[in-house]
Amino acid sequence: MARVFLTGVTGFVGRYLAARLLARDEIEGLDVLVRAKDVAHARERIATSMRFAVPDDEAEALAAKMEPVIGDLRSERFGLDEEAWDALAARTDRVLHGAANVRFDQDLEDARSYNVFGTEQAAALARRAQELGGLSRFDWVGTAFVAGLRRDTVGEDELVHDAGWKNPYEQSKYEAEAWLREHAADLPLSVFRPSIVVGESGSGATTNFGMLYWPIKLYAKGWWRTVVGSPKTPVDIVPVDFVADAIDALTAPGQPVGVTYHLTSGVDGAVSIGELASLANDYFGGRPAKFMDPDFFLRWVRPVVDLFLWGPRRKVLQAGGRFFIPYMSGNPLFDNRKARVALEEQGIAVPHVHQYFSTLLDYAKATDFGRRAA
Repeated sequence: MARVFLTGVTGFVGRYLAARLLARDEIEGLDVLVRAKDVAHARERIATSMRFAVPDDEAEALAAKMEPVIGDLRSERFGLDEEAWDALAARTDRVLHGAANVRFDQDLEDARSYNVFGTEQAAALARRAQELGGLSRFDWVGTAFVAGLRRDTVGEDELVHDAGWKNPYEQSKYEAEAWLREHAADLPLSVFRPSIVVGESGSGATTNFGMLYWPIKLYAKGWWRTVVGSPKTPVDIVPVDFVADAIDALTAPGQPVGVTYHLTSGVDGAVSIGELASLANDYFGGRPAKFMDPDFFLRWVRPVVDLFLWGPRRKVLQAGGRFFIPYMSGNPLFDNRKARVALEEQGIAVPHVHQYFSTLLDYAKATDFGRRAA
């Protein structure tokens, strides 16, 4: 029987992953890192998070199987004293570090405090568990966008580049993965790199209405029908249930360690901005989207928008444009052959976005892009 230390249980992917881990016979239980004022508050946060991943009647039962570890990614030893740290390490067989600050609008030092320093603390716990004789795996969830501003095809074993990054989130995750390669080579480490994670493929359910959803919201409400970017830009999208299924399967007993996997649609599965715009037009109707050069928009159009638009339309345009437009101007492709082969052996395949795109839009429309309950 294995006991897993999991970070990120209150996050978008982490809650689905926790549900899958607890369904495994060989897993005795989960210790989960939670920011909270006390144990009761921590359990409440865990149960609330799980209600997004499983039916309400199952959420409480799953939450009861998790032992909250009250702490913070930005604190040494997650804020635990040495005695509590050693006790946690002594009962830990696996460390799965999935927590991160994924905001694009944070400054770089803030991003590093969560994503780099937090990774260092997870590695320190894994090393202490290894010293105490109990560690079988250390799994780390990164992002395919450590590739930053690259525009070519990125291999699963590639990391180092000097192309730069679109935002501090990408850069901090790159730095964290580079740190792991240099300082955690003695640990049974595997790295998982999802691309853009959207709602469940079967229900469309999501709590994250950024990224892909931002331009769709503008289009659906008729606020902005011009895509600031190239119609040929590739976009790699994966549903959250696929990401959770993949990590669960690839960390099961008997799976190799020391591997980096792209949990992506891959070179053949990525779609273009133009295709997504066409799918959105088919769903919502109205005029087809037009396309505008990003440099032209930022230099000439954006100042006019800032001056003359008011109300929710202006707020949504300003909130998203600065951070999401770079992803509509150019992206790399992600070679996922190693992950694809390993997952096929487990009976798992990444669904193509055409199979579930309308389901995503159904949920977004029903919730007004997160403004009301489903």
